[in-house]
Amino acid sequence: MLLKKVITYTEQLEDPKNPLLGPTLKGLYLFGLWQTGSKFRTTVYNMIHFSTLLFVISQFVDLYFVRNDINKVLNNMSLTVLSVICFAKCYSYVMWQGEWRKLVKYISEEELIQIKKMDPNIKKHMEAYTKYTRIITYMFWVMVFITNFLLILTPFLKYATSHSYQEDIRNGVEPLPQILCSWFPFDNTKMPGYLGSIIVHVIMGSQGSGVLAVYDMNAVAIMSYLKGQMIILKEKCDRLFDEVTSTEAVLDKIKECHRHHNALIKHCSIFNSLLSPTMFLYVLMCSMTICGSVVQFTSKEATASQKLWVFQYTSGLVSQLFLYCWHSNEVTLQSKQVDRGIYSSDWWQSDVRVRKQLLLLAGKLNHPLILDAGPYTTLSVPTFIEIMKGSYSFFTLFSQMQED
Repeated sequence: MLLKKVITYTEQLEDPKNPLLGPTLKGLYLFGLWQTGSKFRTTVYNMIHFSTLLFVISQFVDLYFVRNDINKVLNNMSLTVLSVICFAKCYSYVMWQGEWRKLVKYISEEELIQIKKMDPNIKKHMEAYTKYTRIITYMFWVMVFITNFLLILTPFLKYATSHSYQEDIRNGVEPLPQILCSWFPFDNTKMPGYLGSIIVHVIMGSQGSGVLAVYDMNAVAIMSYLKGQMIILKEKCDRLFDEVTSTEAVLDKIKECHRHHNALIKHCSIFNSLLSPTMFLYVLMCSMTICGSVVQFTSKEATASQKLWVFQYTSGLVSQLFLYCWHSNEVTLQSKQVDRGIYSSDWWQSDVRVRKQLLLLAGKLNHPLILDAGPYTTLSVPTFIEIMKGSYSFFTLFSQMQED
């Protein structure tokens, strides 16, 4: 019964006008990033986005006040960095709303062009990458929901399971449990200020988690699209001479391959220009964030509930980074293989005129699509490995500092 309801709900997220991006666009709309609703709705969400900026500033203020306590600094820093990333993704999408809309429009138009051809091979590849994207998207959304749930629940689990912690709170040694680390212009250690801070933390945590979930899966869906369309283009090249009765028919197929490749280069270029600045900030901060989480996990003062939260949080962070690096790497690898479709075709059957066109097409297709993370690095599996190495180096440094 529950499974049927879930399937019915996911089917409602589909959009015939946006065959691939339907669910992610509805997710973006839900959290105020896809601003196609009324002016009032857009204004309300922009106010929420602005409050996110104020909340991030309050987290840095709190970080300054606890600068002498290394454990509190690490705990605050891991959450503050995540908030900064959420803020960057949110504002980059809202500020470049026009470019994102153009990109979505181009992608949906290209997919509808391919669907109208009624080619069973193209349909098979499109269904494959669409199904893959749906599985990844819904699994990631569930993981983010669980992480946010644990983020909210963990402080209260510590209070419920630790009698010494309860005693410290009664004696005034420890403050009441807080979900996030932030500064307030009122006393948030006593009622009613405490209740107000908890409400703010729940709203900011849920909004930030939602923004991360829909932004990341929208990006992964677009990378899956680029890879899938490259596979389709390669197969088009491989079948250039199938069921061909004249030279003009072959030239028309070659022209279509040029058009398709130009479209994919255009889509990748726009996507890279939108994603690169945000991913530069993300990659820059990721090593320290993962390191801080691992240090907290190995701390002797960490309770079982805190370790559960840190484990879930770190797993989510690593999987998030890996999704970007892996799918970007797949796009690059697949784009390097497209021109092989020409050489595996029956090119030897063609005349000199067609062979010249094939050489031009092969040279044009030998253009790898690379997604950048700022001006200094690319999104790839080697980059992911380097970040993990950097995290381990930071962890070793912090461990030695704590021992000293």
